[in-house]
Amino acid sequence: METTIIQEKYNPLIGRKEVDVLLTHLGEITPSRESVRAKIAALLNLDLENVVIQSIQGHFGEPRSRVIVHCYDNADDVMIFEPKYRLKRNKIIEGENTNKS
Repeated sequence: METTIIQEKYNPLIGRKEVDVLLTHLGEITPSRESVRAKIAALLNLDLENVVIQSIQGHFGEPRSRVIVHCYDNADDVMIFEPKYRLKRNKIIEGENTNKS
């Protein structure tokens, strides 16, 4: 999986960096949210809990995906500014069990 940063913008009011990344994954399926999160955190030298994947958009018929990432200055800001559903998707918090069997 090859990563290319398309755009980086710092939002000082919220204390986060908003990053657009292009993933190239030849011969592979679209990578999981967890693996992309770990790759971006390692690439930008950040703690994993400060990185939140907003979306992964695959290009139809091409081995590329566009990823929008929010990288926070500290973990407290993640809990304040990110919606609860996004925290669950990124496995930062545990989701409620909705299985009714």
